[in-house]
Amino acid sequence: MSGKKLYTKILSLALLVLVSGKFTSCEPEDWVLSVDCNDCYGYAPDSADLIVKLTINAENDSVPLTFYLGSYEDGVIDWQDTATTEEFYLYSKMNSSYTVRATYQSGNRIIEAFDADDMNLYNAGEECGSPCYIVKGGIFDLQLLE
Repeated sequence: MSGKKLYTKILSLALLVLVSGKFTSCEPEDWVLSVDCNDCYGYAPDSADLIVKLTINAENDSVPLTFYLGSYEDGVIDWQDTATTEEFYLYSKMNSSYTVRATYQSGNRIIEAFDADDMNLYNAGEECGSPCYIVKGGIFDLQLLE
């Protein structure tokens, strides 16, 4: 078999595997594996808490936060606040993408930490009994590495 025919067959096989979905990203159906029916809402909420994990220490007893709708590059600021605890909650619109920026001090330097996540609602009625809505995502880890 010539090199060109072998290359064509390998390329065709690779495309077949990709198209068949063997190596595609996770779909919402994968959430079923991690459903905890104790987390159910009996109604479909339009908002829930974003959860931001932070580092609060002697040098950073308060941390300025900026919440962006979508990506940071889009530049759409949704909310600004200052956290004084290691977990900060912001009640926000469901089925949206968010990016959060935390600004820390380290000596004379400023460190900006970013994280992005989607906060979506999953209908777990089939798994838990109807009605059952579970909030997925909306958790941001902006802790400094020690």
